[in-house]
Amino acid sequence: MYSLIIIIVILAAISVYSYYGYVQTQKLLGSEGFIKMGLDKVVLANNLAAVQLKSGCSELSFYITPEQASTISEGTSNVTEPRPMTHDIFVNVLEWFDIKPIMVKITKLSENIYYAELTLQRGNNFLILDTRPSDAIAIAVRTDTPIYVNESLTTKVC
Repeated sequence: MYSLIIIIVILAAISVYSYYGYVQTQKLLGSEGFIKMGLDKVVLANNLAAVQLKSGCSELSFYITPEQASTISEGTSNVTEPRPMTHDIFVNVLEWFDIKPIMVKITKLSENIYYAELTLQRGNNFLILDTRPSDAIAIAVRTDTPIYVNESLTTKVC
């Protein structure tokens, strides 16, 4: 009889802990005010580069360096260099430690600089890294991670 009570108490504790973890996860991963976008294109022309994210009638475009554009393009086309690039190494380290990129969020524009976050998960633990949008996108295209953009940063194109 006592063992049945102990099992019920343990199962109840696990349920409460699981629900609490779920609620915390939803708060952490909340994307209210953000639009899920896909990489529409990366443009290289005359030593300038731009990346364009798009979802329906919403769009975000910004300039990046040609090197950043190159690494994003390589990630989308699954091109492998003779030696691994920095983003490939980062993805390999994540895989080795069983860490999964959950989402990229482009969060704000301040003094003409865009800011982004890369959310990582290992088990029930989460880590949010401050990152440049170009680096976050380069990792996202290599890992099929969704990209979200603060709706206030987007332009309506239709």
